Amino acid sequence: MTEDNTQFADEEQLSSTEKDLARLRAIVAEARNVPMSASCMVNRAEVLSLIDTIVADLPADLERSRTVISEQFTAHAHAREQATEILEAARQEAKEIASVSGVAREANEYATAVRAQADEEARQIRVEADMYVDGRLAEFEASLQKTSSQVGLMREQLARRSKLDDSDVEALPSI
Repeated sequence: MTEDNTQFADEEQLSSTEKDLARLRAIVAEARNVPMSASCMVNRAEVLSLIDTIVADLPADLERSRTVISEQFTAHAHAREQATEILEAARQEAKEIASVSGVAREANEYATAVRAQADEEARQIRVEADMYVDGRLAEFEASLQKTSSQVGLMREQLARRSKLDDSDVEALPSI
């Protein structure tokens, strides 16, 4: 593994798009140099196939992200329901205890403590869910940005290599 690929060392955690991008990067990094040039020679069919695979995988990656967000939203809603149930149980218990003389003060204190604990647990669950979703979205955003910049760079290199002028490049289909 080259130093350029150390960022992809833990392949088990990478999505198929990230693995394909790593393969694409390796192809370019290991390509034979063109003499007296900063250009290199790559197998066009292999590179285009990888690009097509990456583009084809993007909808699945988006769907996985949506699934993660949905699961986190569901977990968040479940935590709120649990907190509501805990609060309601605490209120009912407090009312029962309050009916017994001399215990009303203790019941109010207990109910307040249970509510504070439930609120804190709900807040912690919400923060953890939000942090997880934000992390996954940031990873996905970074992957999309990297893919976009790599595609743009490759198009520029193709244009330079083929000595295409601006009108030729504009005639090329855009992504």
